[in-house]
Amino acid sequence: MDNSAAYLGIDQGSGSTKALVLDGDGRHLQEFHAAVPARIEDGRRVEQDPEGILESVLDIFSRAKSWSQSNGLQIKGAGLAVQRSGVLAWNAADGRVRHPMMTWADTRTQPTIEGFGRGVERISLLTGLPTIAHFAAGKIHLLQRQFLEPSVHVATLDAFLLFRLSGKRLFVTDDTMAARTMLYALNERGWSESLCREFAVDQKRLPKIVPSLGFLAEREEVPFVALLGDQQAALIGRSGARRRPLLNLGTIASLTKDTGFSPVQRPGLMTSVLLSRLVPNGFTRELRYLAELTSPVTGTVLLEPLRRSWAASSEELQALCESALTASPDGMATAYFVDRRAASPTSSESMPNVTVCKPGAGVQDRARAVVENVGNIIVRMLEEFSEKKLLGDTFPAEIDVAGGGSELDYLLQYISDVSGHTLFRLPAREAGARGAALSAWMHLHGEFDVTALNSGDEPANTYRCQSPERRKRFLMWQKLEQDIINKRLPPQAEVEP
Repeated sequence: MDNSAAYLGIDQGSGSTKALVLDGDGRHLQEFHAAVPARIEDGRRVEQDPEGILESVLDIFSRAKSWSQSNGLQIKGAGLAVQRSGVLAWNAADGRVRHPMMTWADTRTQPTIEGFGRGVERISLLTGLPTIAHFAAGKIHLLQRQFLEPSVHVATLDAFLLFRLSGKRLFVTDDTMAARTMLYALNERGWSESLCREFAVDQKRLPKIVPSLGFLAEREEVPFVALLGDQQAALIGRSGARRRPLLNLGTIASLTKDTGFSPVQRPGLMTSVLLSRLVPNGFTRELRYLAELTSPVTGTVLLEPLRRSWAASSEELQALCESALTASPDGMATAYFVDRRAASPTSSESMPNVTVCKPGAGVQDRARAVVENVGNIIVRMLEEFSEKKLLGDTFPAEIDVAGGGSELDYLLQYISDVSGHTLFRLPAREAGARGAALSAWMHLHGEFDVTALNSGDEPANTYRCQSPERRKRFLMWQKLEQDIINKRLPPQAEVEP
């Protein structure tokens, strides 16, 4: 075995860019972080600076390469995981950005989606996705109309990053990113002429779809050999021998499961491509699939106590929750927080953030209620996964948890108590970067699985149901939601202005 071999994974997310260096056995050697430009939000418009994002990728690549060299390691291959559904425009000649990235959270194309009426059912059947404005198709339509000349590329962020990393040679995307645009038909395994007509998108201007695993570009003698979406990378980074579902608590909450070589399509479930590669004959793409549920508001809601200065850190937030639980196990406050934007076309923007407090409730009770609000959203996702037969046949199910939100012990124990399931918090936060690095390893070793490399990645903490009576908190939250929908709030309800 080559003891000097290393593999680099870069995970470009909406909140930061992360990287991991792994050795040839998949062991964690070093990690790196870089800040990215903040999102600029104006109603439905949510944009981010792609040049600043590119700078973060280049910076983190340079630091990881320098560290590897100084430690006698050679990066044999790099993988790139990228936030999904963001769309921008840039010059094909010089790579200059012509329009900032419209992020996944941008919903200005909602009128386009609403115009499809009942046609959304057909679109969802073809794509495996709910027909909503968060995905890229409407954004691509909008920017293609704004920039009519073919000399301007309009595509997702991954295509822009690879275009610049390759010295402005490549205009490509992979199956995992293309399958999240609503222009990719699962049964065709590529761009769909009918979907492009539906969205009035010029298919000839779309990037070429390439396998997730394969040589893409070389930078400073490091080959980039893997490209995939960030949530796909997180699932690969955490798919051990047990193949448990993964709950990734980042900017969004994503519950995913590897479903193998056949797509699983069920109402309300997102079906997408986990990974693709060329089979050994070199002519046919082989695809693995995943099933997914997401909540776009959990990361934002979890930060609410910090924004309101109830707590200055996750540690303080943990202490507030524990204090509130000790003082009043049944709780002094219930909160229903859905952020200040619509979570989806089925969720009205008039849905307010509401807190219902009993007399004597303090800051710690309100903080606890908001954290439990996030837990309740997750519990509902788990129950929907279970209803769709994706948590397995045994109870309790076992679920891996990763992401920044997983550091809040109170949240994970609450989810376990309410759902009854067992959660395993994984030791490293950077699941996406790890999955990107392992994807590079897979390509260079001719594999399509990393089970053996992940078998030693034991959980940092295990959360088992200890207080099933806490489920009544979930039922109170559900009732509050119905009160909000029916506009029958209790007198003590505090409604956000």
